[in-house]
Amino acid sequence: MAGKKLISWRAIVTWVVCLMVVFTCLGLAYWQFLRGQEKQLQLAEFSQPKPTTVHEFLTRLNNQEIEVMHGTKVALQGIFDKQDIWFLDNRIVNGNVGVDVLALFEVKGLKQLLLVNLGFIATQGRTNPQVLLPEKQETLNLVMKSRYLSQFSLTEQSFDARSNRLQFVDITFLSEQSGKEIYPAIFYQLPESPLIASPHYDPVVMSPEKHHAYALQWFLIAMAAAFIALKVRKMEVQHEA
Repeated sequence: MAGKKLISWRAIVTWVVCLMVVFTCLGLAYWQFLRGQEKQLQLAEFSQPKPTTVHEFLTRLNNQEIEVMHGTKVALQGIFDKQDIWFLDNRIVNGNVGVDVLALFEVKGLKQLLLVNLGFIATQGRTNPQVLLPEKQETLNLVMKSRYLSQFSLTEQSFDARSNRLQFVDITFLSEQSGKEIYPAIFYQLPESPLIASPHYDPVVMSPEKHHAYALQWFLIAMAAAFIALKVRKMEVQHEA
């Protein structure tokens, strides 16, 4: 009788562990599936044409219609504010490690400055690249990102004053540090018009297909755990008999 009670408790522990694994994997599969759906939505927002004149674009920005302009491509003329340049750290492009160059762009007729990501520059160690912003007026082909601005980071501090590098983009912090009003959006220079760096913006870092593949992977692991649990239980029943 004691032996059967021991086996019974062993079976209970086995089932509990297996169920925890199954439900955890199913939860991860569902989360990856939702992330894939979210990335599909983000790509759709950027792929839908949003025709707009420069005048209409500037008017909407001045009216603070920021979010509705997410994904809009526009060519703007302006001059760079040469007082402030930041380097977004730990970027990897085509296997090279470096930084993205961020600068403020002043467009006539706009109330606030635009934060522009000019693209990637490879670096060696912690040495920042020498960046000389143009003094004359430039025309930049840009795409606007005003949603999904929060970024994952292992640190809560966005700025390293010693190297002038950012770990993530915090527009409120940059506005306070520079003492200038900045629109709550990031403008990425498009590859058609490189200036001093290599534009490489992609609306999503991981494709929807990859998220769905991970979802399938977690689902299969859940099914394997459930199968193992059933096999173990069958062996326990046979042993008890």
